Amino acid sequence: MLKLILADDEKVIRETISALIDWNSLGLELAATCENGPETLQAILDIKPDIVMTDIKMPGMSGLDLIGRICTGTDLTVEFILLSGYADFEYAKQAIAYKVSNYLLKPCNENQIMEAMKKASGEIRRRKKIKELVPDAVICENGARHQYKEYINQILDYVDVHFADPDLSLKWIAGNVLYMNVDYLSREFLRQTGQKFTDYLTNLRIAKAKVLLKSAQNEKVYTIADQVGFSNNPQYFIQLFKNATGMTPKAWTKNIP
Repeated sequence: MLKLILADDEKVIRETISALIDWNSLGLELAATCENGPETLQAILDIKPDIVMTDIKMPGMSGLDLIGRICTGTDLTVEFILLSGYADFEYAKQAIAYKVSNYLLKPCNENQIMEAMKKASGEIRRRKKIKELVPDAVICENGARHQYKEYINQILDYVDVHFADPDLSLKWIAGNVLYMNVDYLSREFLRQTGQKFTDYLTNLRIAKAKVLLKSAQNEKVYTIADQVGFSNNPQYFIQLFKNATGMTPKAWTKNIP
């Protein structure tokens, strides 16, 4: 069962949402409710939840600041759902930058909350399935990473977690994770690792795909493509796979020793 933390400074909202949803039917445990930012941060660090639904404006620390602290200051992987009473573009932009799972405007109804929970739960289970099937490192040996600058290690770590995101790019990481110049990072990535970022990402995805194909030989190719970051273009995945191995994924699976 996945663990959920609910955070809102308004008691009536916390109690209403807590009582409104049948959490068990969604495979969720409401592990804690919190009334301010610092309390929520501590609860996240203690409980290590899978999902956090948090208000944007809370005493002590805003919901966006809270997400920033978790995303940049810990190695926790949490799906965040934001609650806001404001249809504010700047809030939405920051939420997108942090890849927040969902952004709900108050007042939100039971169906909206349940759909947001289902989406977040689905993403968590997809990641867990991949993690079970794929070793933590298939391209870079972790022991060799000491030779790289810290920001390169951060890129490698981020890609290792988010390789299945079809929109993942060095530009996005530069602007939203490292806050560094993308051209500089591109040059340094090539200089330090010996390969372009796009080549590294493609090689990683193909390697992950091979492990998935070995573990689930009857799985549809488009499903494998989706799990390694090619949900937008399965045909392109097949082309890249063939370029790397000389065979299509289906043919490669038949030739596994």
